[in-house]
Amino acid sequence: MSRCLTTAAAVTIAGAQRATTGETSGAPPLCVFSKHLQFLDYSSLARTCRELGLDGVDLTVRQGGHVHPERVDRELREAVTAMRAEGLEVPMITTTFKSGGDEYLRPVLETAKQCGITYFRVGGHQYGSGLPVMEQVAAFTQEMRGVVSMAEETGLVAGYHNHSGKDNFGAPLWDLHRMYETIGSIHLGSNFDVGHATVEGAYGDWEITARLMAPWVRMAAVKDFVFDGNKPRWVPLGEGIVDTAGCLRIFREQAGFAGPVSLHFEYEVRSHDQMLEEVAKAVKHMREKVYRDAGYTC
Repeated sequence: MSRCLTTAAAVTIAGAQRATTGETSGAPPLCVFSKHLQFLDYSSLARTCRELGLDGVDLTVRQGGHVHPERVDRELREAVTAMRAEGLEVPMITTTFKSGGDEYLRPVLETAKQCGITYFRVGGHQYGSGLPVMEQVAAFTQEMRGVVSMAEETGLVAGYHNHSGKDNFGAPLWDLHRMYETIGSIHLGSNFDVGHATVEGAYGDWEITARLMAPWVRMAAVKDFVFDGNKPRWVPLGEGIVDTAGCLRIFREQAGFAGPVSLHFEYEVRSHDQMLEEVAKAVKHMREKVYRDAGYTC
């Protein structure tokens, strides 16, 4: 299986963040969220990702992840070295940071910068019932300013991940858009989850929010689902109702989106071997159908 030759080194901040309409044909780097391969050490993770036809990994840098924040200086370098030894990259890391006061924010971002990593996913906020919604949006935005300040200092780009469901800030997406416009930094944008956006807007709203968010999308996450009553039941990519290609096409046509794209698997699998099979199927689906239908070339 051939891989699209697109690495984090080739995806500059300026190129990935164009806010004007433009055409991009090279496919975004295709990664897997390393949470799903937590059973692999760095060398095995790198070798497996290469064998599965991926461009790299969306590496967890958080408690319980592949890299522990308190040991980031050693572990992140080891992980990145292992990936590059297999010809792959670490375009993005997933963290839980949501405040400038978070203990490991500076060492993680400084180490990521030294390792040549461009993007990091931040943590999430939840609405409470005791305050007006807009007051809470303002408070979350103020809290995020500290993270963005450190991102600007280190030259990295933060991405906020939208989760569907009750009380999740970012579920309706307009609130994230308000945060992005209020802060107004090229170092903050969306880690747009196509699946969660569709859960909240399956009857057409996903397309409106995709157009709204396109200039702010820095990274993307893909997954699929069907409705089981009024709740999502996650299924393998391509077997549900999510128009992944249509969403990526909007990002490409309106903002020249160039990735990275992270594969997520939220449905139950029976074994580690089955998980590897599911990743292989998703890579094939993305390469042979989604990227092609979105207008990318490999």
